[in-house]
Amino acid sequence: MERDRQYWMRLARFAAVALVVGPLTAYVGTAVLSGAIYAHALTHPGCGDTGTRPADVGIEGAQDITYTSYDGMTLRAWYLPPQNDVVLILLPGLGGGRDGMLREGAILAHHGYGLLMTEMRSCAHPAGQTTLGYYEAKDLQEAVTWALAQPGVEHVAVLGYSLGGITATLGAAEDERVEAVVAEGGFYDLAADITNAGGTNSLRETIMFQVILVCFRLETGVNAHDVSPISAIDRISPRPLLLIYGELETGETHPQEQLARAGEPKDLWIVPGAWHGGYLDVAAEEWEQRVVAFFDTAFDLSVE
Repeated sequence: MERDRQYWMRLARFAAVALVVGPLTAYVGTAVLSGAIYAHALTHPGCGDTGTRPADVGIEGAQDITYTSYDGMTLRAWYLPPQNDVVLILLPGLGGGRDGMLREGAILAHHGYGLLMTEMRSCAHPAGQTTLGYYEAKDLQEAVTWALAQPGVEHVAVLGYSLGGITATLGAAEDERVEAVVAEGGFYDLAADITNAGGTNSLRETIMFQVILVCFRLETGVNAHDVSPISAIDRISPRPLLLIYGELETGETHPQEQLARAGEPKDLWIVPGAWHGGYLDVAAEEWEQRVVAFFDTAFDLSVE
């Protein structure tokens, strides 16, 4: 009887522990799995090339070219020689192909600017991987080198959207050959963005966010804390900087804080009623006026 009683006592204790540990293990496990899945999807966007070509939007004379990423991959681009000795490197968003900035390119080509419309490195990477701006900024320096080697090119500037905007900021901060920057819709700090810094997170969210940071480093070899536009943006000065954000995305992207950190000359345009990427949809004429005037002023060109 005593042995039976001890057996049932042990079983009861085991059952009690299982009731606590089992759900807790499942709770943590799902958070870890969700974080790992999210991190892999985030770092492997592949290539979103839609097949649209420059002539489809009225850009005539663009040339198919390739250049080499900082680590030896072949990146595809279209190149349009300038009429005013300035080439603008156009950088698309996450997973963007070289067609990702064709609408913007058509506007700027109309004003005489040369264009280097490039794909992002996830289009060239065998696994479709991105580093959310870290290695992309190094690739930008290779694009600058290529552009400046072309006949009739004296100046280079950058226009980037989302990941392209992040890349423009990080790349220009390290390369003084980039003489002007327009950065649209980028996050202000990758680690802070991933962890919802300053927000109210549940325990499960906190676990998941930390797992994403760990998995991001395992996937890319890059520490997310090193992908921080707001920490680099002051190094663009004294070259001019224009930040563009939609009114509906400012709570997540902190454009005012980035502007405050940047040196002069600098400007910020918050597009009323626009969400991430909707700037041309909401205010095409004003976008053209502001962006063209920005580059014309940066390079002392007459404004049409």
